[in-house]
Amino acid sequence: MAWADIPASPGPSCRETAPCRPFLPLPPRTGFPRSSPEMGLRILLTGGQGFVGQHLKARLQDRIPGHVLLEDPMDIRDRAAVERFVRNEKPDACLHLAAVSSVARAKAESADAWTVNLDGTLILAETFETHAPQASFIFVSTAEIYGASFSSGQPLDESAVIAPVNAYASSKAAADLAIGNLSREGLHGLRLRSFTQVGTGQDEDAILPFLAAQVARIEAGQQAPTIRVGHPDAGFDVTDVRDACDAYINALALPQPLPNGTALNICSGVTRTVRSMAIDLLDVAGVSATIEVDPDIPCPSGLPSMRGNPAAARQALDWSPQIPWHETLVSVLNDWRYRIKP
Repeated sequence: MAWADIPASPGPSCRETAPCRPFLPLPPRTGFPRSSPEMGLRILLTGGQGFVGQHLKARLQDRIPGHVLLEDPMDIRDRAAVERFVRNEKPDACLHLAAVSSVARAKAESADAWTVNLDGTLILAETFETHAPQASFIFVSTAEIYGASFSSGQPLDESAVIAPVNAYASSKAAADLAIGNLSREGLHGLRLRSFTQVGTGQDEDAILPFLAAQVARIEAGQQAPTIRVGHPDAGFDVTDVRDACDAYINALALPQPLPNGTALNICSGVTRTVRSMAIDLLDVAGVSATIEVDPDIPCPSGLPSMRGNPAAARQALDWSPQIPWHETLVSVLNDWRYRIKP
């Protein structure tokens, strides 16, 4: 069966049990001490034009001003182009964000989701294993891969069963497992399983911008004082994208490398319902509105609630979310106040 022929519907759940081998020692150029970021770390960033990528580039400038950012509009499904780029540029690390990351788009264009999310990731990782064997490979995965395991109602850690329930999650789960396997063969892979990330510049099909756009329109008199939601009690473990980007950058700056293939949940450990997020946004705006349930509005993830356990990432990356929820709300609401101006 070809990779792209793997069905998008939920298949047998799985749990990884094979141990990961430790990293091999890296040459000096592949790491940098936190006090000396000017050493010129060469970072290949894929997906840099996306929502998370734009924030990540800004955080890299702040935290590693001496880095060399390598970006190329190459199609990661083009093995020849990827190999040529890696051979020529000799990156010290890869931050791999590029993906078909919308649940709705992955459902509508499942072939693209599989070829980009799985095939492209495999090509990139195999190229690093062959042509940049000492480089670190940081794969930004997703908590969506846990899927049906969230039905337990408990915060999930990295040992939770992988049981995706949509095409996006299935293709990312396959890529996540593939990186785990390649890491056992020598790839210096690290998998960061991100939960819901929110921030400025995000599309309205994401949950917090979807709500913030409505609040901004109500505030501006462009919409009746009613917020339409599909699943008011659906819960999301929300992290400000700037905090998530700091986790990714911390993974580049570890004083001691983690075992190959390590998987870490990037999350806050706090679940917020759609209803509570709408109420919080209304409080920030200082306006009143009713919340109306519209059954035709789909739940973004298709899952009733998502909550993660961030303990492993806190210890391994010396990381925890720092941006207060109120600050996140203000930044996203202000973003939409600006975007809806006539």
